[in-house]
Amino acid sequence: KRGECMAQPKKKTSVGGTIVCIALAAAVIVGIYMSVTRNKQKNAIEADADVTEATTLIARDLDKDYPATVREVMKYYCRITKCLYSDDVSESQLTRLVDKLRGLYTDELLGKNDRTEMIGLIKTEIKNYEKAGRTIQSYNVAESGEITYYRNETPQRAVINIYFTLKQNDKDSPFARAYEEFVLVQDENARWKIMGWRLSEDQ
Repeated sequence: KRGECMAQPKKKTSVGGTIVCIALAAAVIVGIYMSVTRNKQKNAIEADADVTEATTLIARDLDKDYPATVREVMKYYCRITKCLYSDDVSESQLTRLVDKLRGLYTDELLGKNDRTEMIGLIKTEIKNYEKAGRTIQSYNVAESGEITYYRNETPQRAVINIYFTLKQNDKDSPFARAYEEFVLVQDENARWKIMGWRLSEDQ
């Protein structure tokens, strides 16, 4: 009859379709999450790969974090030397590592070693090492009890011995050691600075 409201047929909802949609949405979310996670892991790995001995040594701020003892000064010096002569450092890294070495020198020693000449000399020595197939395998710094101090002097002075173990292309003598004796003095800020060194006869 006209005027009577006719009951409209109810639309059927597809439970299966809803479940499929939810499943697809979940899959997309999981996919995005896994992609983001993989990218983060990749970036972390790449970041770790960028952190080398050279970058670690260069990152040290000697104004705020200067080595506290004679032995610590020499350990930092040896790490830089080993890195320069054994690792594949870039031109920029080499220059900055040399600057770190110079940061350990007294003003007097700096005055005797022009920066540009020092960089050039080290580059030449590195090439000679490469030609000879020689690398610095390790180093040894005398223990604290083996350091000689002259505390009655002004400035205070300390003498310490170190040696580098060299690996070289020599069948008869694949390893060699270079012994050196260093003299350090305390500056006005009580920081131990390298005043000089010589090859040591005590082996």
